[in-house]
Amino acid sequence: MPKIIIDTDIGGDVDDVLALALALNSPELEVLAVTTVNTDPAMRARIAAKQLRVFGRADIPVASGAKDQFDGSPTSCKDINQAVLLDLADPPAPTSIAEDLIIKTVQEHDDIILVGIGCYTNIAKAFKKAPDVMQRLNRLVLMGAKLESPAWESNINDDPSAAAYVFGLPVGKVLVTYDVSVKCRYQRHRHSDLEEAGHPRAKFLADAIEAWQNGRFAGNRTVEPWLYDPLTLGILIDPSLVEQTEEICVGMRLDPDAPHPVAVVQDGPPNVEVVHKVDRMKFEEMFSERIKR
Repeated sequence: MPKIIIDTDIGGDVDDVLALALALNSPELEVLAVTTVNTDPAMRARIAAKQLRVFGRADIPVASGAKDQFDGSPTSCKDINQAVLLDLADPPAPTSIAEDLIIKTVQEHDDIILVGIGCYTNIAKAFKKAPDVMQRLNRLVLMGAKLESPAWESNINDDPSAAAYVFGLPVGKVLVTYDVSVKCRYQRHRHSDLEEAGHPRAKFLADAIEAWQNGRFAGNRTVEPWLYDPLTLGILIDPSLVEQTEEICVGMRLDPDAPHPVAVVQDGPPNVEVVHKVDRMKFEEMFSERIKR
């Protein structure tokens, strides 16, 4: 059973909430810790902690990351539309620090997989702070980058210095790119299944989807969530979902004259195993069944 830490920018795009739900509802995974990253990580930690309580897993520790990028630059301002899921009864954000919780968890357990589904700030800080400990990781499994046609992608753009550092780390890495994950959707006809499931977990997820639709799409209920981050967890739950991978060298193009820093394929020794193709239909069926459990 893979033992995982989930590092997430939960609270904006709804795929993070859905990814955490998929992990918690899947007996194939053991979630040991959750850390939050990007704009207002403390608020994001409160959302993650609430989801863990709703899912009956308040025992899983949560920690929030720093407010700045890896190089000290301020984070980009991103909305946290799912803050509406919180109420006055929910406790304040945990006081523990993300990179410290990551390091502590890796110290205490063998064969950890660190899953990065936000920008890579906390991951970079953990490796910089305790490189000898972090070398014990089984591997990093990351969501991010557009490699087929290099362009802006949130997890890369939100901390390009961290991405450059993490791609260069001497540890095994699996990368689930935007190119493959954007093809996976939580189809609209399944929303009623979730709403009719009739338990608090399903209601929390339905409310999160509605908050995302209200915050990003002016209340348009026809918008279907993309499953970028859930796919990243899905390939750990069922490795047979992966149909094609390639080991390549990925780095950052930090051209000051370009509009955005981007991840690109470079010449050099392979440093990342990139997932190129998955069984999309099989994954969407598994995801839809798992989250309404």
